Amino acid sequence: MDMGAWLFGGRGLKAVSRPTLIIGATEDTECFYDSEAVYIFDHLGVTERYLISFIGQDHYMIFQDDQASIMKHFATAFFGYYFQGQENYPKYFSEDFISRLNGLAWGVYKGEYVRR
Repeated sequence: MDMGAWLFGGRGLKAVSRPTLIIGATEDTECFYDSEAVYIFDHLGVTERYLISFIGQDHYMIFQDDQASIMKHFATAFFGYYFQGQENYPKYFSEDFISRLNGLAWGVYKGEYVRR
């Protein structure tokens, strides 16, 4: 278990009551995908939880302009909806939207990705 998961544990994560967006890189060796992003996602107590998996990316994808742009898109849509009340924003971080983009998976990536 890595820092975030270790810090809060399953019991602490179960107490989360706010909508949560997790962006995970499947090849992350700094904040390991399975033991960090997936563990946290699986143990959150809130039903409004989202995991967007960047397939084949690592921790340093944040320094790639194209990947950073995609992450900003999702953050803008998520926070625009939950903090600003922009009612049409959920479609921009939805399973349908993500399924149209190469290199992303909705929820936990299990290696079953089919490039569209």
